Amino acid sequence: MALPKNKAWLLKGCLLVSLVLSGCGGQALSEREIVRGVFFAGKDGGYSACLVLADQEAESNADTEHKIAAGQGQTPAQALQRAEESLYGDVYYGLLDLAVLPADSSWQTAQEIGTLLYENAQPAPELAVFLLGEEPVKSWAEEGSTIYRRLKAVEQTAQVHCGLQRLFTSSDVCALPALSDGAAYDFVLLPQNGDAVRSSGMTAQLAAVLCGQTTRMEGTFAFGAGRCRARAQVTMEGNHVRLHLRDAEFQSLDPGMQDIEAAFCGELQQAFTELCRQVQATGTDPFSFRIWQFSTYGTNAVPANPVLDILIE
Repeated sequence: MALPKNKAWLLKGCLLVSLVLSGCGGQALSEREIVRGVFFAGKDGGYSACLVLADQEAESNADTEHKIAAGQGQTPAQALQRAEESLYGDVYYGLLDLAVLPADSSWQTAQEIGTLLYENAQPAPELAVFLLGEEPVKSWAEEGSTIYRRLKAVEQTAQVHCGLQRLFTSSDVCALPALSDGAAYDFVLLPQNGDAVRSSGMTAQLAAVLCGQTTRMEGTFAFGAGRCRARAQVTMEGNHVRLHLRDAEFQSLDPGMQDIEAAFCGELQQAFTELCRQVQATGTDPFSFRIWQFSTYGTNAVPANPVLDILIE
């Protein structure tokens, strides 16, 4: 006998809720260790791993209460395994939304940890990935939850995002935002052969825009004399890189500043020149400048030096 339509929907709803609460694995989520963040840092010639876990015993229902589990090992995999083994319940990665790599990561380290996360946690390809700040982590127990909250806030307010799959989109370089001690975030290029290129301030935001990891620029410039907020988009034609700034708002923080827009554009031009110099030294193409030129002039063309055109619209 067929169920009445309202009872059928009620039954389907109950089944869906039971699947969600069990994590589709047969065991209730309340009995599992729910991981929200996985962090790595260099430690005594090896690695330490930190698991930021939802504290299901906290009185508050807000997503701000966390537990911390940590482990140490000679490799990232060993450190992560020891962090998992320190927990009483089974680890559940279904709600994982943040991964953080060591501050001194190389391209090889990023590839190793990215592959480890795919194999162990099986996260969504858009899992947010950051680099740690340059200030060493003294204690995961004291700093892990704070780092998680800070980076989630940066991701939301600065609208910067590097998905896990981006670590593997280029064969010789990867680019990702990093925790900053001062500005909203730093930005780091990790070439396969060569030293990391780390930038901060407006230079970091310009690099993130060029990499397609943000459409927002906001912060101070000219040594704190001015402030800008704008929506940013990049288009290219040949060797011309056009930076479109829409709904731009400029604020002078120094009465002596004469032409605030000119000062901002001048700083961006300097930042662009420096980024191009650093990228050229690595022999990589994280901003896809060469790809754009080859698509315009053909693969046999000699790439011309990129030129930045700033369009305030």
